[in-house]
Amino acid sequence: MTARPKYSHFFEKQASNRGSTPAPQSSPIATWLAKAMTYSGLMANASQVLMLAVVVIGYFYTVRPVFQKEVVSEDLARLQLEQRKLQHQMEGQAESLLAGEAKNKDLADQRASIEKQIVTLNQKVGDAEKSARDAMLRAQRATAEAKTAESTLAGLQAQHYGLKVQSLLGQTALPSSLTHVLNRSASTLPFAVFKDEKAGSIAQKLQSLELRPLDLAKSTLSQLQEQARKNSRAPSAAIDALLARNYEKGMIEHTQDLICPTPAYADWQSAFQSAVQASEGNIRDCVRESWADRVTREGWSPSDIRNLQKTDYWKQLESSFNASCKLSYSYLMRTAFEDAWKKADEACDERRMYVNQLVMGTPFKLRLKEFTVVTPPSTEDIAKLFRNRNSKEPAAQL
Repeated sequence: MTARPKYSHFFEKQASNRGSTPAPQSSPIATWLAKAMTYSGLMANASQVLMLAVVVIGYFYTVRPVFQKEVVSEDLARLQLEQRKLQHQMEGQAESLLAGEAKNKDLADQRASIEKQIVTLNQKVGDAEKSARDAMLRAQRATAEAKTAESTLAGLQAQHYGLKVQSLLGQTALPSSLTHVLNRSASTLPFAVFKDEKAGSIAQKLQSLELRPLDLAKSTLSQLQEQARKNSRAPSAAIDALLARNYEKGMIEHTQDLICPTPAYADWQSAFQSAVQASEGNIRDCVRESWADRVTREGWSPSDIRNLQKTDYWKQLESSFNASCKLSYSYLMRTAFEDAWKKADEACDERRMYVNQLVMGTPFKLRLKEFTVVTPPSTEDIAKLFRNRNSKEPAAQL
């Protein structure tokens, strides 16, 4: 307990005195001091209680936690020791476990190796059995093929002998493309097209002459395919089918070489009609030249000419000269157009003759002619040729 205030005895004595003697009339200051002393005592008591509370709280929040911490630290140290001991035991058990697992792994590897060897041996046995079966099948197949080849060879030899006989007797069939070209009728040839009386149908006639190498190749392909179908059971069936396939493949690859440019048929008809219309003037000039030549050769005088003009002989000569000039002009005009058309069709005609070589890709000894644009003869070209018909100099190329 703390010491009592210094003036506690003084106040007690004063109180006892007041009790024994009548209390004098207290002053306000004394009253206030008495109250202050009373309150100070109360405050002292309260501070002591508060101090006790602080000490209790400090114990629970400072001393006791530290003591408990020390206890926990001791328990923790003990537990850590036990943990280390258990850890060592676990490590020993883990090593034993690893050793066991390693041993189990070795045993598993040995078992897998043995199983693999067994599988390999079984596979080898199966392969050997399969190889034996395949060998037997191949032997059987080879025997059958040998018999088939023997019969096929006999058939091919007979077919080859037949072809030799046909070739010897001149009975070998020509390629369909060449047969098609040779079988063209006379009406489809150029010399049957350029005629004076058919000047209005020249374009149609020339168009009927068109025979594309590609069409000839298609005709030959149809012939080969039909032959392969007919000989489907013959020894040469595979060869015939292979030839037809290769021919079709070559035709597709060389299509551009088998297509000829289309001529301007209308221009040829127009040029021929113009040449026919220009014939009258050229024939008159020809008749005058024929009269002048005859007069010069006969040595006729102007009076002889006047006398002859009154006779039938003069008319006969006139008619003869006119017919001769017409025939000469017509022949020269037709020949000029036919030659020009042949020149225009020369490259395409060459491909018609070698269509099978083109399709099969056979190398040529000669280089094929390039396609060129050839225009029909003009009236001036025909007139020049007609004037120079009796000249010893070669005619100019149109």
